[in-house]
Formats: sequence, C-alpha cells, structure tokens
Amino acid sequence: MLFFSGMTVLLKAEDKITKGTKVKILEIANADSYYEERASFLGKDATALGDLSNGKEGFYSGTLEIEGTSRTCFFTDVKVSKIESSKSTAPKVNTKSDFTGSIPSGTKFKISEISTEDSYYRDRNEIVGKTGTTNSSLTVDGEGYTSGSLSTDDGKSYYFYKVKLGKPDAKVSAAPTTAAKTTSPAVSASSMKPVKFITGTIKKGTAVYVAEISPDDSYYSDRFDLVGKKGKVDKNDMTVKEDGYYSGDFKYDDGSTGYFYKAKFSKEPVAKLEKPAESKSDAPVDSKSGYDYTEWDNAVNDPDIQDGDKVEIVAVSPEDSYYDDKDDYIGQQGYVSNLEIDDLEDGYGGDIELENGSKPYFYLVKLKKISAGRTPSRPTTTTTTTSSSSSDLSKIEKGTKVVVTDLDKDDSFYTSKEKYVGKTGRVAEGLNSQGNGCYSGKIVFDDQSDAYFYKVKVTILK
Repeated sequence: MLFFSGMTVLLKAEDKITKGTKVKILEIANADSYYEERASFLGKDATALGDLSNGKEGFYSGTLEIEGTSRTCFFTDVKVSKIESSKSTAPKVNTKSDFTGSIPSGTKFKISEISTEDSYYRDRNEIVGKTGTTNSSLTVDGEGYTSGSLSTDDGKSYYFYKVKLGKPDAKVSAAPTTAAKTTSPAVSASSMKPVKFITGTIKKGTAVYVAEISPDDSYYSDRFDLVGKKGKVDKNDMTVKEDGYYSGDFKYDDGSTGYFYKAKFSKEPVAKLEKPAESKSDAPVDSKSGYDYTEWDNAVNDPDIQDGDKVEIVAVSPEDSYYDDKDDYIGQQGYVSNLEIDDLEDGYGGDIELENGSKPYFYLVKLKKISAGRTPSRPTTTTTTTSSSSSDLSKIEKGTKVVVTDLDKDDSFYTSKEKYVGKTGRVAEGLNSQGNGCYSGKIVFDDQSDAYFYKVKVTILK
C-alpha cells in the first residue's frame, strides 16, 4: 500500500525495524514524551539509529534521526512507515582505529570514520579525512570509537558522539603554508588540564560548572557563552543518562535559568570555549529551520493594504509553505482578499489572485501596494462558494481550498475533532489519499493555525 508521495510502505507488525532503515513518521501516541510536539514530527523522514522494537498496536520504540533538523530523539510509542529506495542505506564502514585506550591531549589526528549513531553522520563526506590536534584527553572504546570535542585544522569545531581517529601521514599532518596561522582550539590554551566530568546523580542545589553541551541540545548554539559558567542544579536531582549526559533545570550564578536536554557538568572550573577564527555571516538564522531571514527582514512591507487592492509580492517568509518556491512568486502582481496583517512579523496573510490565474493562500508575505481597489474590468472577489467531493482523488494539490468534514479515529486529533470539523484552509504541501475518503498531510487554516493530519476527510471548495 503506497503512502505519501515518497514511495513509503506501511509496516505490518514486524518484531523490529533494523538500524539504518529510512522511515516516515506517521503517528506519536499520547504516552510518548514527544506527543505534545507531534505536529512538528508527523510526516517527517527519519533514519533509525538503532533497531526499533515493536510494541502494542503497531507502535515502535527506538532512536530516530529526524531529517532536515539537528534532532536525534528516542521515541517510546511511534508509528512509522518504511521508505523504499532503489539503493540500500549508507554502506557499512569498518575502519580500524589507530588508537586504543586513551588519546592524550596534543595528539595529531585524522578523522577516519563517523558512526551512523553520530549527529554528524550525514556530513561525513565533508568531515572524514580532516586533520587536527586534540585539545583534551579522549577515551577509546572497545569498537575503536571515541567521543568529545575536536577542532580541525580548517578552524571548524565539532562535538562527536562516536568517531574513529587515525594517525595522519607526514604529508597530511604538515603545517599548511597557504592558510593563516593555526586557528584557536575549542578550549582556552591557558587550560590544558582535561575536564573531569561528573558521572553520578547530581543533587538539587549542587554547585557545578557547565562542561559540555550536546549538538542535540537547544542550547548548543550558545555553547561558547554557556560552557564554563557556574550555577546550581535547580528544582530536581539530575540523573546521568547512558551516554553520560544530564537533563534538567539549571540556575546560573548570575540569576538566569535554563533547561538542558543533554549537558555534562564538572565540579572543577571549566575553560571557556573559543570561537574558531573564521569569518561568519551575521545573517539571522532560525535555530530550528536553518533558514536565512536576511531577505525577509530587509524587505519593505506597505501598511494599510485592504481587500481588493492590487499588490506586488515583495518577500515570502521562511515560515510560509510557499517559501521553497518563493522565486516563482516574488515580483508577481495580483489582487488580495481575506487579508490579515501580522504586526509582529510586519507581513500579511491571505489569498492573492495573481495575474497568471492562480490564487495561492499565503501564510506570511510582504506586499507592495500598486493600486487601491479592484479595477471594474476584473470580476469581484465575492463569488458563490461551491464544493466538490474529494474522495475519488489520490492526491489533493498544494494550495487547494478545503473544508474539514471528519476525522478518522486513527488520527491523533480525533479526540478533539470538533475543533477542526467545519474549518476551512489551504493544503500546505499536498494531501495524499489513505483510502476510505481519508487523506494525510498539512492544512493551513484561515485563522493562521495549522495541523498535520494522519487521516482527515475534506471537501474541496471552489
């Protein structure tokens, strides 16, 4: 049975899904810790970083790396479908490590392999082969893998969960002649003493230093400001996870607070991380989507645009479902209707009847006013709304106006279906048939809310 447009296959009750399998997330049970975030997960592609175990009612448990994000999440109750591909998953690599036991600080290395369990695995083609010098002592496990913070000779800094290091040959390890001086290491040169991490339970109120922040943690982008800061474990005791990380509330000595998902701590002072000596763009980038907001922020939005005005599209927000196709819309002119202004984002949402005949619904765009009111030669925006059945369609295209008529009991929103039945909106990226008149996909409603449905029934509005 085909599911979605990416050739996915619905799973039967398999005992397990093997490590490395590509899947699409279909549903998250309310017993799962990620249930409240399900709207941001449903429909996403992911890779199983370990075997997924089959539980009750077709739900699985295990760790998934979510594509298009930097998140690696352990689900206790998740429904997925396998994604078929013409080729098998990434080839297995069994590179031997040149180090055993421990790797002293100051050792030159060459990155030889990155585990499929590491968050940098997707970037392995760009990272494997890089050289550098360790700035702290590292421990090698029985499989030859090590974990920790590494800086490479090109000025990049990484925190690896599972990486194998080799010894660089003479040519590779020679100091580069064309580059500027060796970039700063990830930790201060004034502190060569290896960090001693806390490994047991940390009691509430214990004073500690932030020693390491995982790339999976939302504070990872702030690590240069937070690592080395002193504070206390707040609200509850912290218990160490299997990978040596802790999660919980933390209160800094300066009075600020935070909640760590994956962080390590030390009872001894920890050196501040130093940013690599390289030029970086000052463009504001959203930490979750990775989109560059420079174009949006620099665009000018005309105030006081009303329904019926002729406008030109100046910019499409990265939060809009049409953002990936923005080049097809920026510069186009048309007439607006059902317009709502977002003062906070300085943009508009609504329908725009473009001169090419299409009528997309935009969640957030910036507009330039061309003229006030619709010209007499054009039909008015008030038309009789008619509908047509959608149950015989295999797919409802992006931008189609629909009304929700029912929700299947298998849909996670079924218990609150009265909130959605009767609501009208636009199809975000396309709805795919699930049989029995049901569809799966995201709908952006007229009130600017949205939902990703697993099994929803809709009627197309014209």
